[in-house]
Amino acid sequence: MKRTRHPLMTVQLDGTELRADYCEQTGRLRILQGETVVRKWLPPNSWIAIASVVGSRNWGTRPDCNELQTVLESQASLLQIG
Repeated sequence: MKRTRHPLMTVQLDGTELRADYCEQTGRLRILQGETVVRKWLPPNSWIAIASVVGSRNWGTRPDCNELQTVLESQASLLQIG
């Protein structure tokens, strides 16, 4: 059975905790503020959201923690956090 990667990245911006939760098995990407989901994408939109911010290394399908951090920073500016 193939092991599923489930990278999670957390950042603190001006006292607000944001987390990026990506499920490689389903391609789902969620942005959470605390425990509240503030953004949720499913493929292909999740891949587009990642690739549009970090480039086309894996076309958004296998982001690493650094790429998820970049996505979080981008979303923080859109959510007017930080």
